[in-house]
Amino acid sequence: MNKKARVIVLAGQSNAVGVGHVVYLPNHFDQSTIEQFTNGYNNILINYNSHDIKSNGFVKTTVGCTERSKRTLGPEVGIAQTLSQKYPDEKFYIVKCAFGGTNLFNDWLSPSGGEAYSKLSHNNENIQDEHYRTAGWCYNELTAITDESLSFFEGEGFVPEIIAFCWMQGESDADKEHCVDYGTRYKALLNDFTARYGKYYCNCIFVDAGISEIWQEYKAINTIKETHAKTTKNSFYVDTIAQGLTTLNEPEGEADVAHYDCDCTVKLGNLFAEKINL
Repeated sequence: MNKKARVIVLAGQSNAVGVGHVVYLPNHFDQSTIEQFTNGYNNILINYNSHDIKSNGFVKTTVGCTERSKRTLGPEVGIAQTLSQKYPDEKFYIVKCAFGGTNLFNDWLSPSGGEAYSKLSHNNENIQDEHYRTAGWCYNELTAITDESLSFFEGEGFVPEIIAFCWMQGESDADKEHCVDYGTRYKALLNDFTARYGKYYCNCIFVDAGISEIWQEYKAINTIKETHAKTTKNSFYVDTIAQGLTTLNEPEGEADVAHYDCDCTVKLGNLFAEKINL
């Protein structure tokens, strides 16, 4: 019998990277939970390309799958926490691709979304694959790590099944110029990703998280996200504002208002994973 590899794709900008400072975990969690976050989950592995660091293969999901220069954690920790509780005897694989300050109108733009310049292919005219000439560099990085992960599973005799696509992005598009076309570009991204990987889908769900209130056009972006979830099969919207996710408390004394506090970064992952059911 072929072994299944259940894959969860996690993508987006800095709140998908995760800027929750590990030093503040004791303010929110007991010691045993912190040790679990730090030691990692044996049944929830992750392959990540996250800002300025790559895991170069699957490793235990733990804190630090974020930025090389910071001691931080991302929403993958919350995904792992919830899934390990819901399905302690099952194994899951997270494929994470996230970069801070990136937008959907260029960086994450997919091939059918419009014209884009790809930093992954600096000399575009020498690239034979039309996909790389017409997609933004973040989308190219996402497909690169997804291809790499799926090829790994198949080489090891697994049958990979993509069961969820989790998206935490939109802050860099939350201005009057770019929010108008956000829905069209988001739909193009999902359609292009599905066209490329649909054969691997197994009751795949799409979970999109809203952005916080500090962004100029947050209402417009979140309305687009929520409407898409309501009108699209197997799609869900995570209302981060209604769920009480905060950006105003950490670091202490000079809060980083663009990024979720560490407990809320974990909670974001919890909320993603709550939508995932076998």
